[in-house]
Amino acid sequence: MTTCSYVVIPAEGAAETLTERLAALPGCDVARARNRDVLLLVTETSGPEEDHALRTLLERTDGVLALILTFGELMPQP
Repeated sequence: MTTCSYVVIPAEGAAETLTERLAALPGCDVARARNRDVLLLVTETSGPEEDHALRTLLERTDGVLALILTFGELMPQP
């Protein structure tokens, strides 16, 4: 499993819609910060190829102003 966490900066006025859009994606859990328009996103994929495809999709999602990787467990544990 590949697990990553991101800070997502939504475009102005897009936080609520973006939260719903990201939460609907398979393997994605999202939480909205209480005091800022910032989203916390945790993703889980089956491997590096799927993670790359998901990251590309996230970067191209309408309403995403910035996607900041804060943690990435990309190598499978032996």
